[in-house]
Amino acid sequence: MFNIGNLGDMMKMIKSMQENMEKAKEELRNEEIIVEVGGGMVKIVVNGLGEAKDVHIDKSLLTEDNHEILEDLLVAAINEANARSKEVMSQKLSQAAGLPGNLPGLGNLL
Repeated sequence: MFNIGNLGDMMKMIKSMQENMEKAKEELRNEEIIVEVGGGMVKIVVNGLGEAKDVHIDKSLLTEDNHEILEDLLVAAINEANARSKEVMSQKLSQAAGLPGNLPGLGNLL
């Protein structure tokens, strides 16, 4: 037989989980992840959702001779920022859902 009491408890649990996920998303939006490469010559700041907030480039890289170096440093910084934001996102969402930390693919829920 179908037990309505269990359904009510399940609905409360789902609602609580949704609220926790929304709170986690807001925390991720306010999180600041700073990645520096090239000895600090390129710095990228992203939030926990992986959205870029700021980029700093050392002026010495802004020459014709350094354009390839700058491109390489930007790619490295973007990739590192992306990886770190996914790690932070997975951890926060796991906590919000009450699951073990760092479950693969959990960051894709947003």
